[in-house]
Amino acid sequence: MNTRHLRSFLRVAETKSISRAAVSLGIAQPSLSQHILRLEDEVGQTLLKRTARGITLTEAGSIFLTHAMQILRSVEQGIDDVRQAAEPSGSVTLAVPYSISRMAGVTLVEAFLEHAPRVALRLVEASTGQIRGWLEEGKVDLGILHELGTLSELSLRPIATEELLLVKPAGKSPRIDTNVEDKLRALGAMPLILPGPQHGLRQTIEQAAARLGIELMVKLEIDAIALIPALVAQGHGYSILPGSALADSGAVASGQVVTSRIGRGMLRRNLCLARNSTKLITSASTRCEELTIRVLDRLIDKGVWDATTAVRMTDETANWPSQSNTKRTKGASDGS
Repeated sequence: MNTRHLRSFLRVAETKSISRAAVSLGIAQPSLSQHILRLEDEVGQTLLKRTARGITLTEAGSIFLTHAMQILRSVEQGIDDVRQAAEPSGSVTLAVPYSISRMAGVTLVEAFLEHAPRVALRLVEASTGQIRGWLEEGKVDLGILHELGTLSELSLRPIATEELLLVKPAGKSPRIDTNVEDKLRALGAMPLILPGPQHGLRQTIEQAAARLGIELMVKLEIDAIALIPALVAQGHGYSILPGSALADSGAVASGQVVTSRIGRGMLRRNLCLARNSTKLITSASTRCEELTIRVLDRLIDKGVWDATTAVRMTDETANWPSQSNTKRTKGASDGS
């Protein structure tokens, strides 16, 4: 489809006049009329009609108008991105869970300052439920989510799998058999402190529990993940959290709470980088995606993030128990 024909159509629709549109575009009126006729031939519908008040859109023209505007915007954005490919510029918003923000936020910002100085990064932190909503509404460009199967209108790029650990008060050792399934079933008898139902971590745990027919006993629902270790330390219950959520916990550092593996590390969550597939992909968001993946991979390589680089992500690895790749995973002790 010829973009000159699209521009001619849009200008006529805007000015409601062939002659005024021709003057505005700097072309002869007969040439402009030919553009419209060729476009109508290609579309197979009459797009414009003459009235006493000038040119108006037909019903087909009104429908096509929005698409023509989107096509031109996409083409112009593509040309701009290609020109800026060597040095992307613009703004991009990246939303990350609280645990990832605490662990990697500073490193991410510094990576942008060094490798994408012309890209204005806005880094926001929220629960994965909020991040999913923002992505679907187009309020953020990229977001890190728990992978829980097919997500409408979102394209996903696997980042890593992360082991979930049992968090318990120091000195308390619930009896859990060594058999993987028995260990998981034993969790149903423990008073748990977990995030609310909309949180991705809670959904990961409950999906796995449902597969085994376990009904979890959730005593407290706390979306402020940073508070959970302190509540566990005070004896209000147990929790199931990833190591990244415990990295800067005072309760862990002081020895008030301890962690143990669940079923030889079989309970895991998958994280992915998501974008809204209906939004235009800009050079800034592409650079953001690549830098984010690079930074998180390096944190895993250096042992800062106790996780496994994701090779693939399937329904099997998204649920509990999983069979995900365990390369470069450093778990806590396997004791109970």
